[in-house]
Amino acid sequence: MNIQNERAPSDAVYLWVAGILALAASAPALFARQIFGDDWTVYYIYWTEGAASVARLMWQAAHGGYAIPMELFVALGSDTPSLAARITGLTCHLLSGLLLYRALGLSAYTRPVAALTAALFLLTPFYVIRLTFNAIYDFFLVFYLLSLVLMEARSRALRWIAPLCLFFSLSLETLIALEPLRLLVAWRAGERWTAWLARLVPFWLMIVAVVVLRVTIMGKSGHYAEQYAPVHDINVVAAAFVTHLRAFPRAVAYAFDYAAAMFGRGVFAALMLTVIAVCGRLSRTKSPFTSARSLLLLLLGTVITVLGAVPYALVGIYGDVTRGESRLLFPSQFGVLLLLATAIQLVPSARLRAALAGSVIAVFALSMAHDAKWLLYDGLVTTDLTRQVRAALLADPEPKVVEIKIIPASWTLLFRQRCLGAADMNAAQMILRDGQRQPSFAYTDNCGDFTNPAFVPAGRCPVSYIDDSQPCPARRETWQYQATPGIPPLDEMGLLELLASERRTASSTTGGRGQLTRTADGRQVPLPRSEYRPPCSRAGVRPLLWLLAMPAPACD
Repeated sequence: MNIQNERAPSDAVYLWVAGILALAASAPALFARQIFGDDWTVYYIYWTEGAASVARLMWQAAHGGYAIPMELFVALGSDTPSLAARITGLTCHLLSGLLLYRALGLSAYTRPVAALTAALFLLTPFYVIRLTFNAIYDFFLVFYLLSLVLMEARSRALRWIAPLCLFFSLSLETLIALEPLRLLVAWRAGERWTAWLARLVPFWLMIVAVVVLRVTIMGKSGHYAEQYAPVHDINVVAAAFVTHLRAFPRAVAYAFDYAAAMFGRGVFAALMLTVIAVCGRLSRTKSPFTSARSLLLLLLGTVITVLGAVPYALVGIYGDVTRGESRLLFPSQFGVLLLLATAIQLVPSARLRAALAGSVIAVFALSMAHDAKWLLYDGLVTTDLTRQVRAALLADPEPKVVEIKIIPASWTLLFRQRCLGAADMNAAQMILRDGQRQPSFAYTDNCGDFTNPAFVPAGRCPVSYIDDSQPCPARRETWQYQATPGIPPLDEMGLLELLASERRTASSTTGGRGQLTRTADGRQVPLPRSEYRPPCSRAGVRPLLWLLAMPAPACD
């Protein structure tokens, strides 16, 4: 069997189907009026201090290269920076799928799983905050995959560009976990091992340069100086490593549950049976695997998975499929996807193999569509809450710290069970507030600000966690936000209804769909509201008015 010339062109249908599904499933979320977490921090610093401060922040975080895509998103977006980030991120994601297919096709050992692995990547449930500022991960992945593809280019100039692409991509250092794949791509049967090493040396020099920069002039400083220090307790490291790996089966379980929730379990079951029947009927592709090749692919997938998890485990953290922590699964997911594609291709029956591949693709696609719907819903809830909190804070000039309780529990409302941190609640308030008044601060009760001894308990009220926290006002109040029935539960709102809601602005700058009240003597009493129109020329005002769906004119 000549494995060098083997190809399975019919398998490419997986790639094209997955690409179309990824685009269709993600498109609705492009227009969500929602940003969260670290995204707010970047926006806040950009609007209050300018682009140079964003670059300085990334340098302090030892991620100097991050400033390039982040500032690109803000510059392109104008009044809708989150939309620019999402469009750019989705474009990079789709391009990465094509490049991954091309890179895996360069080696006879990975070619049999190239299409299926790339298809699973396009619909992966392991990295679930793609349509945020974390699009920078897909941005750097494009350059990493280019470094693999260009190393086999016919043009010498392109081959020399490949190591430079690797150097830039390693702004996201943990992409080094994918380097075992380069060993296979560079290998040519019948060639001397010295020639193989010679092709790899320029890339190894780039990795050495990144490591040297990382431990010298690109070391963490400022706010990040003590962040992610190595942990010397083996039990903590082992627990973090195991928890990281457990995130992958958990993500698959999430994907199945959310896929079923998209249309209901009855429709989901009928759809899955249809996919199984159609894929099983159409497939006649023989398995291209030998035992040696399958063992090599299983080893490669395992190594990439472990290398992607170990750096985080060594500092006691791990990836999670909820909130922002899914970004930590980004490098190791490629190993898991390779293992999954290999396991599917090892199924001896062609019909069963195609049915299984089609089922996984369908589940992942429906899960991605549900995530897009959930992002729209999250944006509807958080926009409504933030707009009402702003109006209530403006009505009372006395500065205060407000604890907000969300009903129903926020993990049933907000995307992937996230909570609202200090920046989610306060970045917009600080930009849009009346500058003649002392600032007030609002925090939800489930995000740690009231329990972390470094913040509110110590009298420090953070906005972005990175800027200097301001002294907390002495006055404390408890408010309650009830989303229902003004905003029905997620499973009671259709996608078209959510899209229509996102396109509309609020009827006023002080009202909303949910109910915001203050707790007084054990009762919930209405809060007075006030309107303030900030200067339109103030940095950040116009995009915030769009994000909060403020009616025009809402600024002077």
